[in-house]
Amino acid sequence: MVEIEAPRSGHPGLAELEPGDEEAVAGLFGRMSSQSLYRRFFSPVLRVEQFTRLVLRIDGHERAAVAAIADGEVVGVAQYSRVSRASRADLAIMVADAWQRQGLGTRMVAALAVRAAAEGIEAFTVDVQGDNHAAMRLLHRMAPGTRLAFSGGVGEGEFHI
Repeated sequence: MVEIEAPRSGHPGLAELEPGDEEAVAGLFGRMSSQSLYRRFFSPVLRVEQFTRLVLRIDGHERAAVAAIADGEVVGVAQYSRVSRASRADLAIMVADAWQRQGLGTRMVAALAVRAAAEGIEAFTVDVQGDNHAAMRLLHRMAPGTRLAFSGGVGEGEFHI
């Protein structure tokens, strides 16, 4: 991990993840409920190793990830994956249950957006389950005019960074 922002008075720090951070990311899965994991991956998480590898399929250009770090532990991850070498990228966020609704998603996405913009990415695309109210609130805070197109209970949208 490479520190981006040091922790301060009860607020976790931020760090850019690197491919070798498997153990730290695997610990995050243990701090998330099955519902929170389902919200992130849209399927049950049966093998943590499989999803840890997915999160850490990063190269810093086409794919990058920012983590929130509290007391040396990863408590959240926001990541992007460029869509077919285009100027947009898919955005995904997960936050440990005890740290949800404390602004970590907003901070991680803001830091990730800086990284993405430096790589020529102009917009993030998102998929949100229709009953994931916390994710919807985050999206409307980050990009107030974003409209989602719903199909099968999942909203898809895009917002400029």
